[in-house]
Amino acid sequence: MTNQVMELFKLAVYTHLYQTKPGHLISYGELAKLAGQPNYSRMVGRILKELPRDTELPWFRVVRSNREIAFPEGSSPYERQKEQLEQEGWIIKGRKIYSIQKS
Repeated sequence: MTNQVMELFKLAVYTHLYQTKPGHLISYGELAKLAGQPNYSRMVGRILKELPRDTELPWFRVVRSNREIAFPEGSSPYERQKEQLEQEGWIIKGRKIYSIQKS
């Protein structure tokens, strides 16, 4: 992937991530596909890893395709993502993410 193509991919990842609404999750693979490179889910992870800690992009809404947090349980990034998701109403048990049943 050339630098120019990579920058366009990165911009597309940021754009689609920005558009992910509160209460919704997106997988690394879905985000890569939306950004035009369906086989680049690992690259999405690398791109998100480079985001500054104080970013306003909702990086925490990006999860594994099996609805799990990708970070090791108990790590600092895991705790940050878990906290953000719980603030949006998700239930986290281990690394698995569950939605709250609304009555």
